[in-house]
Amino acid sequence: MIMIADRTGRFPQRPHYLIDELETACDEIVANFATRHYGQLVNPVSTPMLVELLEDEAATVNLYCDLSVEGEEIHGLTEFTPGSKPCVSIARELSYQHWREHRLRTTLAHEYCHVHWHAWLYDRYCLPSSRHKCARGKLLPHDGELDWMEWQAGYICCALLIPRSRAALSVTAFCAERDLHTPLARATVEGRLLIARTSVLFNVSMVAAEVRLGQLGYLN
Repeated sequence: MIMIADRTGRFPQRPHYLIDELETACDEIVANFATRHYGQLVNPVSTPMLVELLEDEAATVNLYCDLSVEGEEIHGLTEFTPGSKPCVSIARELSYQHWREHRLRTTLAHEYCHVHWHAWLYDRYCLPSSRHKCARGKLLPHDGELDWMEWQAGYICCALLIPRSRAALSVTAFCAERDLHTPLARATVEGRLLIARTSVLFNVSMVAAEVRLGQLGYLN
């Protein structure tokens, strides 16, 4: 990690990570937490485990917050206060409406990134308290994303839910069964099957599975 100028103006400088640094960190966080709490690796990363990860590093985690006043698209909110752990609020409908579990899991992983990777910056620069809102359309990484905080949170969200090491095992097994080689074309039958299998295995949406497989170079 190196510090570079923050062109958003949020901080004087901001962290720039190599992709391999983020991938390795996410693999280690998930593996170490699961081993410490459950005595073994777990797959997929469970929703309660995501909550526990957040609770370990945040001051409070409210899974049943009414965020309607923040706007219809806001599903997560992290409040940073220098000298204190962040407070995280998750839109209550994600917990009440069980068919939205994928969105809940993505939101939890996204907010964890802000807590783990970004809270220290508010302490470093002694900035005033700040509320960081996360809209549902910004949970996953987007090409051309100008806000580095949101891009990092989107990338890390995918890397936490589908750790690189476990994705490699899954894709290797899938290709061995069918005598295939990656990268696979997204629009082919095999490509769509791999996306669907990844979605089920890691309990994420088809969109998140496709984004992650593309990040890792298994789809083109």
